[in-house]
Amino acid sequence: MQEEEKNHLLEIVQQHVAVIRQKITDMIVRREKQADRMAEAKSGLTPGDVLATRQLMAANQEQIENLHQLYPSPYFSKCVFRCEGKEQALYFGKFSFSDSGIYSWVTPAATLRFENPGPASYRRPDGSIREGVIESIEHYTIVDGRVVFYDRESSTAARELVYQEHFSQHKNSFMLPEVVEQMEKAQDSVIRASYRGPLVISGAAGSGKTTLALHRIAYLLQSPETASFFTPESVFVLLQDTGTKTYFSKLLPELGIRNVVTGTFAEWAMNILKIENHTYREPGATAESYFYEYNKIQALRAEWSSLGHSKNFFTVLEKIYTPYLTKKQKQLLGIQKEECSLDRVDLTVLLQIQQKEKGRLSLEREYYEEAKNGAYRKKKGSFAAEYNLMVIDEFQNYLPEQLELLKSCLNSRLKAITYVGDVVQQTKLGSVQNWQDIGEIVPSERMVKLQKVYRNTKQILAYIQKLGYDVNVPSNVRSGPPVIEKEIATKNEEIAYVRNRCKMLTGKTVGILAFEADYLEDYKKSFTALPAIHCFNLHEAQGVEFDVVFLVGLNFYDYDKNMLPEQLQTEMKKIQKDLVYVGLTRAMTELIVIGRVSLRKALRALA
Repeated sequence: MQEEEKNHLLEIVQQHVAVIRQKITDMIVRREKQADRMAEAKSGLTPGDVLATRQLMAANQEQIENLHQLYPSPYFSKCVFRCEGKEQALYFGKFSFSDSGIYSWVTPAATLRFENPGPASYRRPDGSIREGVIESIEHYTIVDGRVVFYDRESSTAARELVYQEHFSQHKNSFMLPEVVEQMEKAQDSVIRASYRGPLVISGAAGSGKTTLALHRIAYLLQSPETASFFTPESVFVLLQDTGTKTYFSKLLPELGIRNVVTGTFAEWAMNILKIENHTYREPGATAESYFYEYNKIQALRAEWSSLGHSKNFFTVLEKIYTPYLTKKQKQLLGIQKEECSLDRVDLTVLLQIQQKEKGRLSLEREYYEEAKNGAYRKKKGSFAAEYNLMVIDEFQNYLPEQLELLKSCLNSRLKAITYVGDVVQQTKLGSVQNWQDIGEIVPSERMVKLQKVYRNTKQILAYIQKLGYDVNVPSNVRSGPPVIEKEIATKNEEIAYVRNRCKMLTGKTVGILAFEADYLEDYKKSFTALPAIHCFNLHEAQGVEFDVVFLVGLNFYDYDKNMLPEQLQTEMKKIQKDLVYVGLTRAMTELIVIGRVSLRKALRALA
């Protein structure tokens, strides 16, 4: 293809994008005026019609939000499909814009974009097959209305690059990678897999597990074939911590996912137990903290008979834990009681008690009741906690007992649950080790393992491999700067070094990661005015990524081996090693490891 022809094709696409963006703008204006008219008319409606109008207004507002999301990049591929003698240009984007022939990526026809020119087919929602011939396929990357990448292939010409702009994209916040536009056929197949039964998405850090799971939720909520089963209110996404939840609340609407139930296990448990004025307590990363939690887990897994009724949670917990705790650990439980704080084992015990006593777990929800005069009034009531779809991120961090409680709240007909994570990693005590632990049978075809790593550079992967981790370094992975190792004697010197390095990182997201949240308090004070710098402990950092990572505060514990059970020592070593792996794999471009001694030497001591 000659350069002149390429320029002509690019100009046509750019003009088409401009026309579509204008149509989107016009549609937004029309829908906003429609929203104003509905709001004005609401005052004159009967009470029964007000509720229906609210639903229409909510649907209209959702369409407006989708159009705003579509405006910067109206579509990312075009397929000319000839069927029954007629040619049709099918454009695919994040959302449908039927006025201009743009279809959502969740529609059945969108599978055509992964095929080669020539004979092709797709299955319609009614089960029938539509067959035809793909005459040509074009792929685009459009940023703020500007075409920055464009290639095409046809039945008469091989795939060829038409245009590519050299550009860099800096982010102001930590994020997961976008995969809709760069999605591969294998990923699309996972997203469209049958909704019934368990599905496992595993893979190395940076392989896009969580992102793929979120796109699956978007598909199930928006696809004509599945939307009737999965309303937003019937979907529950379990996240690791409140920080991750805040981030996901911003990401999900970009995929068209709104009003789904998201939360941590602690939030969910406290809601069910109607616990107020208590805080959630994360265990520390010290040997003492591990021993305390270990003995609690032993108590959780023991047989306990009827405990009687008590409004005081700690009265019940003391009865269960006391035979298993040391004298010092009983004092720690007393401190918890004074502080009104509960950890994951406490909440699991209390949920199990409620489930045994009531036969089910229940949630308080709002609903509308129609009065005799036709008016509707809002009320609250207790309903069984049931979900048509549950997605559990980093499932390997959960106790088997936690997962059993969550599974008991699945719709028994659908049993739709997606586990995201890698069971071979262990970053918390007593966590699930295999599927037998929770009585889950997952067919091999629904055990999806992602192989490609999209996050790390060749230098970062090679460094992790040299540390003794089982990591593959693909030959085609992108390159970056070398990993930096620094041995610094004091924390003040450490913070000063990080501050000086950050002055050179304008426009990049930075993660400062450590074992303990307490270790990061001085860092938070030093960088409080810089929104692109995030201080996370290693548990909080799971599932997110940064341009640059500083790994600090890797203070490996020291303990008396004679005081701890051998099983606990083994688990502690694995947890610390796996947590270090989490930290190492959060960096997309640059990794700086700071410690009192070399990380390699510290890891050898865990072997």
